[in-house]
Amino acid sequence: MALLFSEALFPQRSALCPRRRSRDPFDVLFSDLFAMEPSRPAEISKEDDALKFSVDVADFKPEELEVNVVGDTLVVEAKHSSESESGSVERQFVQKVLLPENVDPESIQSILDASGKLSIAARIKKSEAVEEQKRKIPISFKNQ
Repeated sequence: MALLFSEALFPQRSALCPRRRSRDPFDVLFSDLFAMEPSRPAEISKEDDALKFSVDVADFKPEELEVNVVGDTLVVEAKHSSESESGSVERQFVQKVLLPENVDPESIQSILDASGKLSIAARIKKSEAVEEQKRKIPISFKNQ
């Protein structure tokens, strides 16, 4: 008989008809904070003669972005702060990428498109060793 009255056969009313949770003012206040993605995935690709890096920065204005090279590291920073009658909001992120030795730091360029994608490209230097190993092979003709 104990089996008839178990939770498996007769679930509680709350499991059958979950009550709608009322909106807590605390939840409303911080709903935007918890809706944000915890990280911004970056895309890194290498083409024939360039290293490309892109990241979504749509939540930031162009003047809130900064791209720097510090030593052998590319640093992308974004910082936003705003105030309203109900309080203030601050968002920021830092993305660092270690540049390979064969990247020319003077060639780094960044472009922000209308959709909020920041693209950074750098030219890859040709290795001196590869250039030194290259040699021209003469072609000789043989008459028979």
